[in-house]
Amino acid sequence: MSNLIRTDLPKKRKRGESRVFRLKTFGETGHPAEMNQFSFRHNLGKLLEFGHFESSGLMGSWSFQLEVHRHPNPLYVLLFVVEEPIEASLNLRCNHCQYVGWGNHMICNKKYHFVIPSKETMAAFLKLEGGICASPEKESLSHLVELQGHVLHGFFHSNGFGHLLSINGIESGSDLTGHQIMELWDRLCSGLKARKIGLNDASHKKGMELRLLHGVAKGEPWFGRWGYRFGSGTYGVTQKIYEKALESVRNVPLCLLNNHLTSLNRETPILLSRYQTLSTEPLITLSDLFMFMLHLHSRLPRDNYMNNSRNQIISIDSTNCRWSQKRIQMAIKVVIESLKRVECRWISRQEVRDAARNYIGDTGLLDFVLKSLGNQVVGNYLVRRSLNPVKKVLEYCLEDISNLLPSSNHELTTLQNQYQMGKTTTATNGHNKITRGQVMKDMVYFYRHILMDYKGVLGPIGILNQIGMASRAILDAKYFIKEYHYMRDTTMKTIQLDGGGKLGIFCTIAWKSHHHNNDIKMPPQECIVVSKSATMSEVCREAERVFREIYWELRDVVVDNQREMTTRVDEMALNGNKGLVLDGNVGVMMNIEVMKYYDDEDSKKKDKRIECECGAKEEDGERMVCCDICEVWQHTRCVGVQHNEEVPRIFLCQSCDQQLIPLSFLP
Repeated sequence: MSNLIRTDLPKKRKRGESRVFRLKTFGETGHPAEMNQFSFRHNLGKLLEFGHFESSGLMGSWSFQLEVHRHPNPLYVLLFVVEEPIEASLNLRCNHCQYVGWGNHMICNKKYHFVIPSKETMAAFLKLEGGICASPEKESLSHLVELQGHVLHGFFHSNGFGHLLSINGIESGSDLTGHQIMELWDRLCSGLKARKIGLNDASHKKGMELRLLHGVAKGEPWFGRWGYRFGSGTYGVTQKIYEKALESVRNVPLCLLNNHLTSLNRETPILLSRYQTLSTEPLITLSDLFMFMLHLHSRLPRDNYMNNSRNQIISIDSTNCRWSQKRIQMAIKVVIESLKRVECRWISRQEVRDAARNYIGDTGLLDFVLKSLGNQVVGNYLVRRSLNPVKKVLEYCLEDISNLLPSSNHELTTLQNQYQMGKTTTATNGHNKITRGQVMKDMVYFYRHILMDYKGVLGPIGILNQIGMASRAILDAKYFIKEYHYMRDTTMKTIQLDGGGKLGIFCTIAWKSHHHNNDIKMPPQECIVVSKSATMSEVCREAERVFREIYWELRDVVVDNQREMTTRVDEMALNGNKGLVLDGNVGVMMNIEVMKYYDDEDSKKKDKRIECECGAKEEDGERMVCCDICEVWQHTRCVGVQHNEEVPRIFLCQSCDQQLIPLSFLP
């Protein structure tokens, strides 16, 4: 597969060479395939027709070359679609389905992995692929889906349910941003007509968990922008607990919080006051604060010119200046006096310029001085300049820093001529303009000291302790689901296809399992495409084929429908049969028989008793420990075993331990 990796493309594509598709539109209808059917299987097949196919043993793959941009330098990424049959899977059951709440779904025959490798994972894959001869029993393509750290990795089961496993944006070394990756994934899910997509939200930035940060700011996780909502929680967290925790943290009044923080440290109230001043709207709650900081951070330019340096005292050579040193000094004094008169308020550049023009008529000189004065130390003052993110205009403010500078710097600093970075020196003090990096730094500070750093601060009933407990519940809500809207419009109905020549029938099957207390199992509906003149017998045979193709447990399914098997579908509609109408909302319900039962070890899993003190009754992906007496499983965190500690070799739950205490006194 190394021949698929190319850093550039020739102007003319040779015969047999893979096509190039635009990343920005890939996955939409017509880009590249007309994916307008309601069947996930049909749309996936249409898409894969445009891919470059390669096979490796039981597994096959299709690759797509996606163009990110052409200018200034061409950039391309590779998207792989890997077909994993159940014979190549290590486990029959999908753990991701179990954790997100789909543990009762039938086992599917295939998974389709969508992978954009990173430079590191692609290099590791090619290295492993080169040594595949040493382990011929191992599928070559399985290495690709097992590697961690891909730019994008998600997969679909053959019934249209899927999971997003990982995305890694620019901060992880990718050429794509997190938003670009998510937009691509969402287009693929929409275009392919996926049913539901689940994910385990582990997104983080600068040590902050984004599901907590965005939850407090916006009331939803970072993935909520694309429609992902609460699916299931860990440690017994339910949707009601999650929503209550969000509400309690988001509505904490800053005035109340400020009073508590003042007694702990002086820096936090000062920072709160700074952002209260920067905002044009009052910041009342904790949600307002984080929302404003996220908005401000997104609007400010990147810190690529100051490297987060502090205020600077600049000395510049005036060799090529058209103004004399005396005139420059006079203009600086006028600007400083104009800023003094507004008493440390932020005013626009135009207001400063208009005030100075009463004394300096040369507007070119004023423009030069205003440009040079930005974020510089002049005598006892710091001239701060910042872009107002709301009004989109430059603003100036004067701050007295005489108590922070040595006496030798108390004379007026003369700014001359041009800005030469090679001749600057930095004065270390506590004042600097608000930059993108500073906003992020302050956001991390608030995150740690308000949302997370609560243990033992104000006792068990302190406000920070209550915020911390709610934050813990928000963090324990990890699994989120998106349900695609088209499913709600296709429940039990029929549609006409190909100008009316074919009929799409949405049907499901009722399966009575004699191995599970005669429980009735009913998989999601599938769109069965038949001729409009097909008989019910033909419909049943097509349903058998489709459900056998999708589900491992139904590979020998036999449909036993009670209808008149020789009756044509269109005749049933014309005769007023309410079981099937061409333009109505009633589809087909079929009874089936299973010729052979395939044991998926469900009975073994049901023997695993989970009764944790947090309320959990099912596996949720968190580490657990089993009591050696009663064999009941509990979370290690709930029984006091820290994440960095090993699980004890012998463990007794609290109930069994208490029952053993009286026995120790027996002779």
